Amino acid sequence: MKPIKILLIDDDEDDYVLTRALLSESINGDKYLLDWCFNYSEGINAIVKNWYDIFLVDYRLGKNTGIDILQEASRSNCEKPIILLTGKGDSSIDAEAMSLGAADYLIKDEITSSLLDRTIRYNYERYKNFKNIKESENKFRLIFERSKDPMLITDLSGRIYEANAAAIEFFGSSKEIFLQQNARLLYKNKNDRELFTGLLRGKGSVIDMEVEMLAANKQVKYCTLSSFLQFQHDQNEELYYSVIHDLTGRKQLEDQKVLEGKLAAIGRIAKNLAAEIYNPLSNVNLAIDELRIDNHIQEDVILLDIIKKNCDRINDLTSQLIECTQVSSLKKEKIDFKEVIRKSVTEAEGLFNLSIEANTPDDSVWLNADESSLSSVFINIFKNAADAVHALGGRVVVNVQHGDEGLKIDILDNGEGISEEDLDKIFEPFFTTKPRCSGLGLTYSQRIIKAHEGTLFVKSRKNEGTKVSILLPT
Repeated sequence: MKPIKILLIDDDEDDYVLTRALLSESINGDKYLLDWCFNYSEGINAIVKNWYDIFLVDYRLGKNTGIDILQEASRSNCEKPIILLTGKGDSSIDAEAMSLGAADYLIKDEITSSLLDRTIRYNYERYKNFKNIKESENKFRLIFERSKDPMLITDLSGRIYEANAAAIEFFGSSKEIFLQQNARLLYKNKNDRELFTGLLRGKGSVIDMEVEMLAANKQVKYCTLSSFLQFQHDQNEELYYSVIHDLTGRKQLEDQKVLEGKLAAIGRIAKNLAAEIYNPLSNVNLAIDELRIDNHIQEDVILLDIIKKNCDRINDLTSQLIECTQVSSLKKEKIDFKEVIRKSVTEAEGLFNLSIEANTPDDSVWLNADESSLSSVFINIFKNAADAVHALGGRVVVNVQHGDEGLKIDILDNGEGISEEDLDKIFEPFFTTKPRCSGLGLTYSQRIIKAHEGTLFVKSRKNEGTKVSILLPT
């Protein structure tokens, strides 16, 4: 065990001799190293420079007192134990010393070898424990503040005591506003909150509980929640320390893989179905042509025209189905994406009587892409946006950002939105909620973006608008 270094600050050398004798007589005498200084300024210097483990300070120090030492130690943020020694008992001095942070208070005439030994040991151990707790708190604070995962400290009622920078960014809020919220409002499903608090109170911890949480803009975040409960004895309350792992990106990738599997299956079905349809359809068309040549009765000709028109419609739908599920080879070349989006916006404004606000980077953004295919993707999306906002007199905004991850295009409208029930079906061929619409536009657009090694996601809430996000490599 490392010796405990003690400094006695006392202007009387006899007191130093007596203190040294008392320590040497104690059962732990060999564990103490005692130094002495009789000067107030030297004592302050030793305290400020943290040279010793514990300080014994006489109340009388010439024109100064031990209280002056304590005040200076407090201003210097000294954490080492300071034990005040007095010639006689005085409750007012005792109270003042304790209020200034003295570790203990001893009356010289009552000091024995065992009392001095016990006082030094107890206060030194208490200091070490305090230091360990403080170091742990500092480590936790450092981890809390610098963690890339969102971290929260809440209680049973939902009060948010603290949130790290990652949590503020995750929930898309300012710290001042976020700390005024109730944690119950962060859960999309209120039953998840009840389950969370029930598990914490029953088991003391929660590990990787899957929940959906709501950001400031009502955006749903898929994540896992891990927490532990700590009881604050001094405040008689339970605090929940929680770490949130964002799974939104992984969920999107999983949804993307499921969608790709669906589209691949639909593509195979479409190809086989087309082959089965084209042959009999060709025979029907040939028979119609023969009947029209041989038949000159007006009523029959009209009926034959109706049959022919519907056969052509079946043929067109079959062709569209194959085209949207099986993208032909792209003609990629180096293009300036700003020009692509500018032309697409201009064309859509003319076609759909639509006003579009486009925000693009100042500099050119170069892509290796098929300009014609990308333009058709944006025209499809703008058409959907026009259908959603026209009845509401809404607006459409395009935001283009070029960063390390690639080119991100967000197309937002404040239209009628898509219900959660329909959102899972929007990429399926022929699914549509609009009359006189084939329901193939988004299926085709998804295929084109995938062929460019990009991703396309749609987020929407009924009556709150829609956001289409496209990420392309640059």
